Amino acid sequence: MSFWHRVLGVLLNPAVVIHGLKIIAIIVVAAVINLAANRALQRLASRAQAGEGARVIEGRRAATAVGLVGSVIRWTIFIIAAIMILREIGLDIGPILAGAGIVGLAVAFGSQTLVRDLVSGFFIALEGQLAVGDSAEINGLYGVVDEIGLRTTRLILPGGSVQYFANGAITSIKRYPTGAAPYVVTVPAARDKLEPTRDAAQSILADLDAEQGLFASPVVVRDVLDLAAYGPVIRLAAQVLPAAKTAFEANVGPRITALLAERGLALPEGRQVVVQPDFASAEQRGG
Repeated sequence: MSFWHRVLGVLLNPAVVIHGLKIIAIIVVAAVINLAANRALQRLASRAQAGEGARVIEGRRAATAVGLVGSVIRWTIFIIAAIMILREIGLDIGPILAGAGIVGLAVAFGSQTLVRDLVSGFFIALEGQLAVGDSAEINGLYGVVDEIGLRTTRLILPGGSVQYFANGAITSIKRYPTGAAPYVVTVPAARDKLEPTRDAAQSILADLDAEQGLFASPVVVRDVLDLAAYGPVIRLAAQVLPAAKTAFEANVGPRITALLAERGLALPEGRQVVVQPDFASAEQRGG
């Protein structure tokens, strides 16, 4: 009898066929359960994210927790299916499970950092310390939380670069209100230098943003006014990122004043750059 005849005889053996069908059934059932669980979790995440105002933040936290639960469910389904398949193949899973327990214990002792990362990741998400989409400062670095995994948290920095943090190594978290704050920068100017002062002030703010990542969108000239008791002023509108507010308020006025003077566009005597929140714009956004 040829080799292929023997192989065909083994494959057509009723016991082999039954075990093969059972293995296929296990794989199909596991895939269906995983798909159903994913869809159920996605519906939960969608419902959690469907909200306004304060509910948006709660929804993002719930969606983050749902993502972590989904990862645990997928691994659980995979492990159970693998054990059932091994049993159908005819392997004694008792020694395998015992060995896995011993190996797991050894790994746990040898990789305490990994265990710490996993536990920290669960607590970060479930306690609402961070959620995907939050503007936050992690270990002194500001950015937007892009992903919270079982082991690491991913932060997108203002320049677009990506920073990964091991969850167990996160020692400080500072969350900021969602969205940029509107500000008005009022720059006095001489009447005969209005246009060059306007262009220079806008250019200075653009350069500052490129250096430090201060704004959520490009700075625009809001208007040019001629105040009777003060003189001409140029007002620029800026959307300042949450983490940059303090530095923006403290440094932008002196920076514009100094650089305008260097370009031969010094402020009129006795005048100064004024930086203040745009309360009117903020109220319109809130309404």
